[in-house]
Amino acid sequence: MNTGTVALLVAVVGVAGTLLAPVTTAWVSSRSRRQEFELQQRSELTKRHMDDEQANLERLRDTYVALNSGARRYRFRMMEDLYAIRSGTAPDPATEVARVEFQDTYAKAQMLVPDDVLRRCQAVRVALADARKLLIPLAGDAGDDQQEWQEAHTFLMEMWEAILAMQRAMRQDLGISTTES
Repeated sequence: MNTGTVALLVAVVGVAGTLLAPVTTAWVSSRSRRQEFELQQRSELTKRHMDDEQANLERLRDTYVALNSGARRYRFRMMEDLYAIRSGTAPDPATEVARVEFQDTYAKAQMLVPDDVLRRCQAVRVALADARKLLIPLAGDAGDDQQEWQEAHTFLMEMWEAILAMQRAMRQDLGISTTES
């Protein structure tokens, strides 16, 4: 190869490099921006997912607190009514308010709570309803039947176990407790 051809070849490569450099730089820059954008999108999606999970956990925790306190309050109100009936006093209307509040909370929980926890909540709901069925006739008789009064008292005392089982299931679902009941 003669020097003229080599010079021409070097000149062509130099011109091609000069012309392609901006195109290559633009392509690399575009690719880099696209990768950065995709990374940012993934990061935002992950953050949104984590925020949603946290919100769901808080909503579930709030539901569990409401179910637990509602069941305890309703049971307590029935215990108070049971003693009021024995002393000849009418049941407190606050018991009905506690019943309705618990039923509303339970209805909301049915849409949020996992099945294994919901079964425990259902057991508490049924026990509370059964306790109410025991108290209604006593209120009409003014608590005169000591045996029926004692049965209602025993039932209300024993249903505490159902509430504790519900609490354990809730705590386990939240990851607070690992013991199975």
